[in-house]
Amino acid sequence: MVVVRKWGEDHINRSFRQIDSNTWLIGNLLLHRSSHPTDTATWNDESDDSSYTLTDAPPSHQLTTSQPNSPYINLVHEAGDASVVWAIGNSAMCKIRYIEEGVTPESVTLRFVQGQQPSFDTPKVLHHAFGEDRSYLFLQRLPGQTLDKAWPNLTERWRMHYVKTVVDICEEMAQWKGHQLGGVDDQDVPEYYLRTPGTDNFSSVQATCEALGMDCSSFVFYHADLGPGNLIVEDEPKSGRVGVIDFEISGFFPRGWIRTKFRLSSGINLSALATDNPTWWRSEVQKALGANGFEDYSTAYMDWLSQSTSR
Repeated sequence: MVVVRKWGEDHINRSFRQIDSNTWLIGNLLLHRSSHPTDTATWNDESDDSSYTLTDAPPSHQLTTSQPNSPYINLVHEAGDASVVWAIGNSAMCKIRYIEEGVTPESVTLRFVQGQQPSFDTPKVLHHAFGEDRSYLFLQRLPGQTLDKAWPNLTERWRMHYVKTVVDICEEMAQWKGHQLGGVDDQDVPEYYLRTPGTDNFSSVQATCEALGMDCSSFVFYHADLGPGNLIVEDEPKSGRVGVIDFEISGFFPRGWIRTKFRLSSGINLSALATDNPTWWRSEVQKALGANGFEDYSTAYMDWLSQSTSR
């Protein structure tokens, strides 16, 4: 299904509106901040002993709102007109994105992953609400910083440590088996790399994998966007523990897609602010995956893509 983007006052970056210094309108929800913790709050923020509570909002025409102007609310990520992420205080995030029909919600995927008791950290789901065309996902913020932000100050030893850790995470997730290609609830995974050009849904994804020569007799879990912006590391590396965020493109895939995605996706690069060699990360990870027996179908993929776009 094609997502219809909105503009002007209905642009997705205007989905978070301020009512007063401690109250905000987010879709059909009210978010209220109190200067003390409470047992009835949706979550408490231990950094300043405050609390945040979500309730249903009255009809929006009864409220006067403006763009957020608060030390407690900060825009931290904006993906054009597709999605936006706001930091709320020091312990929570709100991800707002358009709903894609038939696609597994990220909150469902996160709960599945946490049920596997993984060795890596993942954000706790605080609340997930769905509006007419957007979803509002509230997540607990993981402590630390992104690998991309940490990168310039890391030694070669720590950089290679994180390469090995991500390969280990891929191996760990690949032990979680699925009975079909798709999300953990049998809906779709929005992996646009595998969608046939010109189509508006993900029904062709398995056919694409088969056309590439991948073994589709079994499927393993994979987070298909393990770039440095989606990996959380310590502010000062000590234990080397890693957190993983942004599970939107995660689900069951042929094992052959794991290394191949690292070979193909510039979205997994380091940013230009982090390094003058942005492909280093995914190049090293894909080589390490290859050493661990993961297959590479990138040449077959480029041939398939060329044929698909020339029709």
